[in-house]
Amino acid sequence: MDHIDEVLRNLTLATGIGYSGDIQNVIQKQLQDFGIDAEIEKDGSVCGYIEGMTTRGIMIACHIDEVGFLINSIDDAGRLGLSEVGGIDASILPGQEVMVNGLKSVPGYIGAKPPHLVPKEERKKILPIDKLFVDTGLSISEVKEFFKIGDSISFLSRYRKLQGDLRTVKSLDNRASVACGIMAMHELSQRKRNFNIYFVATSQEEFTGLGARTHAYRLPVDYAIVVDVSFGEHPDLKEHEYTLLGNGPVIGRGATIPERLSDLLIKTAEEFDIPYQIEALPTHTGTDADGIAFTRDGIATCVIGIPLRYMHTPVEIVCLKDIEYAKNLIVNYTEKLMKNDKK
Repeated sequence: MDHIDEVLRNLTLATGIGYSGDIQNVIQKQLQDFGIDAEIEKDGSVCGYIEGMTTRGIMIACHIDEVGFLINSIDDAGRLGLSEVGGIDASILPGQEVMVNGLKSVPGYIGAKPPHLVPKEERKKILPIDKLFVDTGLSISEVKEFFKIGDSISFLSRYRKLQGDLRTVKSLDNRASVACGIMAMHELSQRKRNFNIYFVATSQEEFTGLGARTHAYRLPVDYAIVVDVSFGEHPDLKEHEYTLLGNGPVIGRGATIPERLSDLLIKTAEEFDIPYQIEALPTHTGTDADGIAFTRDGIATCVIGIPLRYMHTPVEIVCLKDIEYAKNLIVNYTEKLMKNDKK
């Protein structure tokens, strides 16, 4: 568990919004440290590869991008206007600490008007993102020297240990899954393999699905395992709308997921005493699976989720046990899939 903790810390403290940031380098180094060949691709994805004994292939896909912002304007006082990248709740933003990434990376804050100065009729209104700005404290000349329109802005948060195995930080969506996938690749690299195994840390899931579609088309894979986060518990949600942290990974079942794959996931979890939860995905999955499954003549794709609280905020929360359980499920499911493979 300590190793997962270390990998997760390194991944979440990196930045990755669209093509910008250092997350690709962090992932590549982590894979290479485990002796796994890894390349940063043209689309911004990172691909790792473990050779098998046949031409059959499995892809483990986890998206690497995080939600954030781009600079869309710079006013005469050096305040930075924002455009969102990915879905962000504007109500949480005033007063948030961020990192502006240009020629220099500089911390700043999303400006918040003192409540004394807010008219009574406006106090219950949520300011839209296009009315917000970032204050770095720099002079206008420094702002124009270091930043330009289109530079990225990310949430700035600390990696913190909560009670037990809970951890909180930004970008656990989806770096928790990336950590899980990397650890699964490390374990699979030490086992006998019939299939070639491709780990793809996919780019731009939050808004284009670029990495998933590109590499599902490019790579010679017959199966895919998509790992993403799933909604954790929250007051007022109905029972079927959330999953519980600490109760194991979430196995997706739905119209676009082959039943034999979800059933094999369940059988694997039960055989290896891995706790699991089930999530109904009646139409689109809302993950990279939607791009992968419908590529070429179709790629049989399953979905594994890691429960996460407070998605798309700077204080997302996961349980390390769920990442460990999900890693064990991926490793043992992959071995079963290779044994039960029918062309």
